[in-house]
Amino acid sequence: MTLPSAPGFSVASGCPYTVTDVAGHRPAALDDFVGEVSFTAVKDAQSCRINGFGGFADGSVRFYEKDLATGRDLRVWQVTADGGQDFWAQAISRY
Repeated sequence: MTLPSAPGFSVASGCPYTVTDVAGHRPAALDDFVGEVSFTAVKDAQSCRINGFGGFADGSVRFYEKDLATGRDLRVWQVTADGGQDFWAQAISRY
């Protein structure tokens, strides 16, 4: 099931979500998440499109999710790589 990212979408804070694509392709490096981009995060067979802006912070990317319709800030994600080809995003409590 694919769910758009929206204010009513329930996200488990602190739980890792697998990133399956960023800007329409499989992520290759954390650099892919820097700047204004979107990515897909998957957990428990549900996927969510995350739109916003990312920047490097402490060896990872801090990504500020935005509601495209209103421009409101929704949540902050931390995007990490496991050293291989897997990328993870988890909602964190930083603004």
